[in-house]
Amino acid sequence: MSAGTLIRAARRSRKLTQQALGRRARLSQSHLSLIERGHQNPSFEAVERALRAAGHRLVSVPTVRDDAAAIAADIRFAVADGRESGALRRFIQLNDNLNAEHGAARFALAISPPEPTGSRQWDAALAALVAHHLVAEQLPIPDWAVSPERTLRRPWALGEGPYTLTPTPDRVPPEFARRRVLVDADTLVSA
Repeated sequence: MSAGTLIRAARRSRKLTQQALGRRARLSQSHLSLIERGHQNPSFEAVERALRAAGHRLVSVPTVRDDAAAIAADIRFAVADGRESGALRRFIQLNDNLNAEHGAARFALAISPPEPTGSRQWDAALAALVAHHLVAEQLPIPDWAVSPERTLRRPWALGEGPYTLTPTPDRVPPEFARRRVLVDADTLVSA
């Protein structure tokens, strides 16, 4: 991920213009524009100031066991084979990975969009899960995770089947409710 992409995501997450961020970070708007477009390689200090001015912090990214892209591919294969339980298991694995990793890993996972799973419901569930963890860390949510294509028209209970209980609205975490993916908050708590 480039410094420009990181700064642009942080700036947009706070709905700041380049000029407003520049004033806060003591960087010129033109300098920020060059960085965001990848035409200038900024110093570490400039990146750190821009992120801090947008209310974020720069942290190192640890190695991640599984990422959203790999799990989305696994879900795609499970859905294609009619194995809904396999898709649910991989979704829970991603949640557990995100619970176990630090904020930086969550941010790194979320920046690049995973390939579509072939299921609008699972695509919405993945976006909700990533957004849920990023909001908890006060990190910016990438555009792909708030895309209208990742929001369902009708509510869907995660892992819907004969043994699934649809949670009451007060038990559905906000990022899931926004995307109309019904999952009980307890499902997202790692053992």
